[in-house]
Amino acid sequence: MGGKHTGANYDLAKAEADKVDAQIIETLKTGHSFRVEAGAGSGKTYSLNRVIEWIQANKWSDYSRKKQNVVCITYTNAAVDVIAERLAKDSFILPSTIHSFAWNAIKQYQSVLIDAVTTNPDFLPDEGDFNKVTEVAYTLGHRYKENGIQYLYHDDVLKLFCLLLDNAKFRRVFADKYPLILIDEYQDSYKPIIDRFVDYFIAKGIGPQFGFFGDAWQTIYQSNKACGAIEHDNIDVIKKSSNFRSSPRIVQLLNDIRPDLPQKSAIDDFEGEVFVITCEDYTGPRRADRNFKNELPPEELKSRLNKVTEKIKQETPADEELKVLMITHKVLATQQGYEKLLDILNDGLRDKEDPFLLFFMETVEPIYHALNTSDMQLLFDTLGIKRYPITKKAEKNKWKELQRQLDEVRKKRAIDVFEIINRTKLIPIPPKLDGWYHLYQNTPETIYASNTSIEAFLNLDYAQFIAVKDFLHPEAQYSTEHGVKGEEYDNVIFVISKGWNQYQFETYAPMITKKAVIPSGKQASFERNRNLFYVCCSRPKKRLFFFVTVPIDSVFNSFVAELVGEQNIFFYSQYIERSIN
Repeated sequence: MGGKHTGANYDLAKAEADKVDAQIIETLKTGHSFRVEAGAGSGKTYSLNRVIEWIQANKWSDYSRKKQNVVCITYTNAAVDVIAERLAKDSFILPSTIHSFAWNAIKQYQSVLIDAVTTNPDFLPDEGDFNKVTEVAYTLGHRYKENGIQYLYHDDVLKLFCLLLDNAKFRRVFADKYPLILIDEYQDSYKPIIDRFVDYFIAKGIGPQFGFFGDAWQTIYQSNKACGAIEHDNIDVIKKSSNFRSSPRIVQLLNDIRPDLPQKSAIDDFEGEVFVITCEDYTGPRRADRNFKNELPPEELKSRLNKVTEKIKQETPADEELKVLMITHKVLATQQGYEKLLDILNDGLRDKEDPFLLFFMETVEPIYHALNTSDMQLLFDTLGIKRYPITKKAEKNKWKELQRQLDEVRKKRAIDVFEIINRTKLIPIPPKLDGWYHLYQNTPETIYASNTSIEAFLNLDYAQFIAVKDFLHPEAQYSTEHGVKGEEYDNVIFVISKGWNQYQFETYAPMITKKAVIPSGKQASFERNRNLFYVCCSRPKKRLFFFVTVPIDSVFNSFVAELVGEQNIFFYSQYIERSIN
């Protein structure tokens, strides 16, 4: 959204966006709580940053004098870091994940916490000693008890925060300390917390002012009790209608899908294209196994997808990025060799939040690559130091020996790699991993994730982690449809296939434009499918390709024909054989 863009579309979209940002600031001044409903590509983060800048410039004396804090809650640690970089070190604005914020708000109320974890069976530790609980702590995100300290699971923190919010005295103290709470990606927030914010504060017109930034149609994660749309008469709704990501043709498609939030494309130099490629020309046997009924056989799907991908690459500029979105990690994981790791981490893999995975991906593997290629700058950057001249022969030998040992252990288990790192003392190990390694040594049966012990997790082949690293690399061609929220690419292949019984786009997508009626009792299933469909359609900047591998009926055919035009629908063989004049 900078000044480098020119053209009529951009000028109109920018003027509209500036108008909306001014409206947000005016609403902020009134003290009313508000919700910024920002469609995909609308510059939501830009608006949030403008709000933060305005607060920093205009509210410093008010909040600092009273020792009050403005909180900006965002979804990931990476997003927290981005916001923190824009703030002064002594800023009264606190960027935080919801877990960190909740813990900081409640951790001093130890007597209440101790009473809760010792009387409520929901908080019983998975393992640990029999000592009386004298302290409640939150470090690893794993529930256990040691030396009288009960450590909390991630969700325990949110539940205990809800418990404290039910206390009127706590709410008074809380409201006095946090007069303004901004929540990014509000739709993914933990619903029991949001319900309490609405019931205790917003509905009564007291307590903190809330600013919600997000998009209800981008609620796509099912495992975290996401709140989705936040509705209340005391919440002012501000809609962002500009789209700075996608070409006019893509935006037209999004508007056809979502007419209640019409957008204007800011793109002037490329009209955009949308195509549908079906596999209705396949006449062989289809799969009959669970979750894959009527899907193409795996090798046929792989072959067709590869050929479509190559065809698109041939017909588009070499410098343009192509992303293939597939319904489930399971299909990709089996194909690319990280299925066991996926079974254990599930969403943690998608969100790139697992501490061991992050350590191997972002520290160990880059250092290994640096040693193999003699890239000292990469080594220094990864270690986070400006200069580390390895001049002494003994130092060189230590790093050379580490390289040799990594050559060997990378073919073995994850624990073998970790123990080499631990033993050589050349690469710093994060404290959280030290904690888990302590549990691995002393209580290896400790549950790490998905009922898998820390021992079983670290006994996985390290090749699984390498495969995931390759898959999660920003330049990787393939991704799951859930894994690209917030991302954008020049060209996108949206694969409509089987593999997860939670999603049947061929059934539910026509309901979006009322080509089919939502069956009774299926509203939640419809919204789940609608939201992911919308997220996938809104990722491309230039071209969108629907690649439909499952049989389609007349209803779905009518739906896509209305969206893209009959002339843009091809059988697989037609598309592969077509020539562009």
